[in-house]
Amino acid sequence: MKRENKTIFVILGFLSHENLSGYEIKKRIDSSLSFFWGVGFGQIYPTLSQMHKDGLVEKRSDYMGQKLERIIYSITEEGEIRLKEWLRLPVENEVIKFEILLKLFFGSLLDTKTNIETINSFKDKYSDQLSILNSFETELKGIVKDSPDHIYYLLTVMFGEKVYKAYIEWAEESTKLLKGEQNL
Repeated sequence: MKRENKTIFVILGFLSHENLSGYEIKKRIDSSLSFFWGVGFGQIYPTLSQMHKDGLVEKRSDYMGQKLERIIYSITEEGEIRLKEWLRLPVENEVIKFEILLKLFFGSLLDTKTNIETINSFKDKYSDQLSILNSFETELKGIVKDSPDHIYYLLTVMFGEKVYKAYIEWAEESTKLLKGEQNL
């Protein structure tokens, strides 16, 4: 069975809130979803084009004088129906790929110090991102009643915090194990 392009639903979700350009969609993804879902410009524009052909979005050009400024997309009624149908479907198998685990699987080919550095880089990355998620949580808790969307944003932040804490804990335990500071 062919896997469905989930970028369609990312775009429809954002357009269900407001009309946006492709660039604005990418900015929204980077500032909110990138903690758990990545989408590149290379996916956005071809997907928008196909969605337009399929009648899920409409587009209009904003002009400034004679110069084309940008193309703005909006969700159609068919797009809203498709988004709600997808939201009701059960979650498919989650795809998990961790390059760090792939590298550590073959880690015996390198010295322990290099592997510890790899683990520490991983830990530092997620420690930084955990701080950002903590800020999001604080902000969302203060405005959760302002919009029905906020409680759902908060749920994704809380999930991210739990996952990143587990990553950090794993990194600390792994480092101790490699240094011989922890017994099996």
